[in-house]
Amino acid sequence: MKSLRIVAILMILAGLAFAQDASRNVSPSSSRDLLSVAQSDESLSMFVMAAQSSGMAKMLREEGPFTVFALSNRAFANLPKKDMEVLLTNRAAMHVLLVRYIVRGNLTENDTAEMESARTLLGVKLRTDVRSEGDYINGSKLNQPGILCGNGVIFVLDRFDPALVHEAVSLAHRTTR
Repeated sequence: MKSLRIVAILMILAGLAFAQDASRNVSPSSSRDLLSVAQSDESLSMFVMAAQSSGMAKMLREEGPFTVFALSNRAFANLPKKDMEVLLTNRAAMHVLLVRYIVRGNLTENDTAEMESARTLLGVKLRTDVRSEGDYINGSKLNQPGILCGNGVIFVLDRFDPALVHEAVSLAHRTTR
Protein backbone atom coordinates (compact mmCIF):
# COMPACT_ATOMS: atom_id res chain seq x y z
CA MET A 1 0.00 0.00 0.00
CA LYS A 2 2.81 2.41 0.90
CA SER A 3 4.65 1.69 -2.36
CA LEU A 4 1.47 2.38 -4.36
CA ARG A 5 1.18 5.76 -2.66
CA ILE A 6 4.78 6.59 -3.49
CA VAL A 7 4.23 5.58 -7.13
CA ALA A 8 1.09 7.74 -7.25
CA ILE A 9 2.97 10.72 -5.83
CA LEU A 10 5.78 10.21 -8.35
CA MET A 11 3.35 10.06 -11.25
CA ILE A 12 1.41 13.14 -10.17
CA LEU A 13 4.46 15.26 -9.47
CA ALA A 14 6.10 14.13 -12.72
CA GLY A 15 2.92 15.20 -14.51
CA LEU A 16 2.96 18.55 -12.72
CA ALA A 17 6.60 19.07 -13.70
CA PHE A 18 5.82 18.22 -17.32
CA ALA A 19 2.90 20.65 -17.28
CA GLN A 20 5.11 23.32 -15.77
CA ASP A 21 7.73 22.89 -18.47
CA ALA A 22 5.06 23.00 -21.14
CA SER A 23 3.18 26.02 -19.78
CA ARG A 24 5.96 28.11 -18.22
CA ASN A 25 9.29 29.42 -19.30
CA VAL A 26 11.36 27.89 -16.52
CA SER A 27 14.75 29.33 -17.40
CA PRO A 28 14.24 32.86 -15.98
CA SER A 29 13.21 31.43 -12.59
CA SER A 30 15.76 28.66 -12.58
CA SER A 31 18.66 31.11 -12.49
CA ARG A 32 17.13 33.37 -9.80
CA ASP A 33 17.18 32.68 -6.07
CA LEU A 34 14.16 31.55 -4.03
CA LEU A 35 13.45 34.99 -2.56
CA SER A 36 13.71 36.82 -5.91
CA VAL A 37 11.31 34.36 -7.52
CA ALA A 38 8.88 34.68 -4.60
CA GLN A 39 9.09 38.49 -4.83
CA SER A 40 8.04 38.33 -8.48
CA ASP A 41 4.86 36.40 -7.60
CA GLU A 42 2.12 38.72 -6.30
CA SER A 43 0.36 35.82 -4.54
CA LEU A 44 3.42 35.40 -2.30
CA SER A 45 3.83 39.00 -1.12
CA MET A 46 2.88 38.13 2.48
CA PHE A 47 5.32 35.19 2.48
CA VAL A 48 8.08 37.53 1.24
CA MET A 49 7.24 40.07 3.95
CA ALA A 50 7.28 37.30 6.58
CA ALA A 51 10.60 35.95 5.31
CA GLN A 52 12.14 39.42 5.45
CA SER A 53 10.75 40.26 8.89
CA SER A 54 11.83 36.90 10.34
CA GLY A 55 15.42 37.15 9.12
CA MET A 56 15.07 34.32 6.60
CA ALA A 57 15.53 36.44 3.48
CA LYS A 58 19.31 35.99 3.44
CA MET A 59 18.99 32.19 3.64
CA LEU A 60 16.50 32.16 0.76
CA ARG A 61 18.92 34.21 -1.36
CA GLU A 62 22.20 32.46 -0.70
CA GLU A 63 21.99 28.94 0.66
CA GLY A 64 20.53 25.86 -0.84
CA PRO A 65 19.27 23.87 -2.33
CA PHE A 66 15.99 24.06 -0.46
CA THR A 67 12.43 23.09 -1.18
CA VAL A 68 10.23 25.90 0.09
CA PHE A 69 6.54 25.32 0.68
CA ALA A 70 5.64 29.00 0.45
CA LEU A 71 2.34 30.10 1.93
CA SER A 72 0.14 32.16 -0.33
CA ASN A 73 -1.49 35.46 0.60
CA ARG A 74 -4.71 33.48 0.97
CA ALA A 75 -3.07 31.32 3.64
CA PHE A 76 -2.01 34.40 5.60
CA ALA A 77 -5.44 36.00 5.19
CA ASN A 78 -7.10 32.91 6.66
CA LEU A 79 -5.00 32.90 9.83
CA PRO A 80 -6.92 33.87 12.95
CA LYS A 81 -6.36 37.59 13.59
CA LYS A 82 -4.80 37.02 17.02
CA ASP A 83 -2.33 34.48 15.61
CA MET A 84 -1.41 36.79 12.74
CA GLU A 85 -0.75 39.67 15.17
CA VAL A 86 1.51 37.48 17.31
CA LEU A 87 3.44 36.17 14.31
CA LEU A 88 3.89 39.63 12.79
CA THR A 89 5.17 41.09 16.05
CA ASN A 90 7.41 38.21 17.13
CA ARG A 91 10.33 37.66 14.76
CA ALA A 92 11.38 34.37 16.38
CA ALA A 93 7.89 32.87 16.17
CA MET A 94 7.57 33.77 12.48
CA HIS A 95 11.01 32.32 11.82
CA VAL A 96 10.11 29.06 13.57
CA LEU A 97 6.87 28.85 11.62
CA LEU A 98 8.46 29.43 8.21
CA VAL A 99 11.37 27.00 8.67
CA ARG A 100 8.75 24.31 9.33
CA TYR A 101 7.86 24.68 5.66
CA ILE A 102 11.41 24.38 4.28
CA VAL A 103 13.18 21.14 3.42
CA ARG A 104 16.89 20.86 2.70
CA GLY A 105 17.42 19.71 -0.88
CA ASN A 106 15.28 19.79 -4.00
CA LEU A 107 12.08 17.78 -3.87
CA THR A 108 11.19 17.80 -7.54
CA GLU A 109 9.66 15.30 -9.89
CA ASN A 110 12.92 13.32 -9.87
CA ASP A 111 13.05 13.07 -6.10
CA THR A 112 9.44 12.86 -4.91
CA ALA A 113 9.72 9.40 -3.39
CA GLU A 114 11.39 11.16 -0.45
CA MET A 115 8.32 13.33 0.04
CA GLU A 116 6.75 10.89 2.45
CA SER A 117 9.79 10.88 4.72
CA ALA A 118 11.02 14.43 4.12
CA ARG A 119 11.63 16.47 7.22
CA THR A 120 11.71 20.24 7.40
CA LEU A 121 14.63 22.21 8.82
CA LEU A 122 13.05 21.89 12.29
CA GLY A 123 12.32 18.19 11.93
CA VAL A 124 8.61 18.40 11.09
CA LYS A 125 7.53 15.43 8.98
CA LEU A 126 5.63 16.46 5.90
CA ARG A 127 2.52 14.38 5.27
CA THR A 128 1.51 13.85 1.69
CA ASP A 129 -1.98 13.05 0.52
CA VAL A 130 -2.87 12.36 -3.09
CA ARG A 131 -6.55 13.00 -3.82
CA SER A 132 -8.56 13.14 -7.01
CA GLU A 133 -8.81 16.94 -6.68
CA GLY A 134 -5.06 17.44 -6.17
CA ASP A 135 -2.01 16.88 -4.05
CA TYR A 136 -1.84 17.98 -0.43
CA ILE A 137 1.08 18.63 1.93
CA ASN A 138 0.16 18.70 5.63
CA GLY A 139 -3.46 19.25 4.62
CA SER A 140 -2.73 22.12 2.27
CA LYS A 141 -3.34 21.86 -1.44
CA LEU A 142 -0.44 22.47 -3.81
CA ASN A 143 -1.74 25.33 -5.96
CA GLN A 144 0.72 25.04 -8.82
CA PRO A 145 3.65 23.00 -10.05
CA GLY A 146 7.02 23.53 -8.40
CA ILE A 147 8.89 26.63 -9.50
CA LEU A 148 12.55 25.84 -10.14
CA CYS A 149 14.99 28.42 -8.78
CA GLY A 150 18.76 28.72 -8.78
CA ASN A 151 18.99 27.52 -5.18
CA GLY A 152 15.94 25.27 -4.87
CA VAL A 153 12.28 24.90 -5.73
CA ILE A 154 9.10 26.62 -4.51
CA PHE A 155 5.72 24.96 -4.07
CA VAL A 156 2.80 27.23 -3.12
CA LEU A 157 0.39 26.16 -0.39
CA ASP A 158 -3.07 27.62 0.20
CA ARG A 159 -3.22 27.29 3.99
CA PHE A 160 -1.10 26.87 7.09
CA ASP A 161 -1.07 23.67 9.09
CA PRO A 162 -2.98 24.76 12.25
CA ALA A 163 -0.74 22.64 14.50
CA LEU A 164 2.40 24.38 13.20
CA VAL A 165 0.82 27.81 13.70
CA HIS A 166 -0.21 26.86 17.24
CA GLU A 167 3.33 25.74 18.09
CA ALA A 168 4.85 28.98 16.76
CA VAL A 169 2.31 31.17 18.60
CA SER A 170 2.87 29.18 21.81
CA LEU A 171 6.60 29.78 21.45
CA ALA A 172 5.96 33.51 21.13
CA HIS A 173 3.86 33.51 24.31
CA ARG A 174 6.58 31.61 26.21
CA THR A 175 9.33 34.00 25.11
CA THR A 176 7.40 37.17 26.00
CA ARG A 177 6.64 36.15 29.56
